Amino acid sequence: MNSMMLVVALCAAVAVALPRPDAELRPGVIPVLQRTDVRDDVGQFSLSYLSGDGTSVSEQGALKPTADQKDHVLVKQGSYQYTSPEGELIKVTYVADEGGFRPEGSHIPVAPVATTA
Repeated sequence: MNSMMLVVALCAAVAVALPRPDAELRPGVIPVLQRTDVRDDVGQFSLSYLSGDGTSVSEQGALKPTADQKDHVLVKQGSYQYTSPEGELIKVTYVADEGGFRPEGSHIPVAPVATTA
């Protein structure tokens, strides 16, 4: 049963990822060139997309048991990138879990390390 669901989900993801030949390009609208979205019955997922302006997003979510083992929480990790108005490539990777949202990127300031006197 689970393998059948996986096959159906993968087929759906491929169908969604294919470009629509009849799609009209309108001024000011940035087309999505590639898109994948795979989800399971319990809420875990993997998604990604690439747009016509070079913006890309990738994210995965998985269930993790809580500390008391009585429940689960969804933890995420992923990345996104885009070109700033100044022409700089901005790339962010991140984790979102029980420790909060923790982004990393060369453009994100990092607090100085505290020193003891």
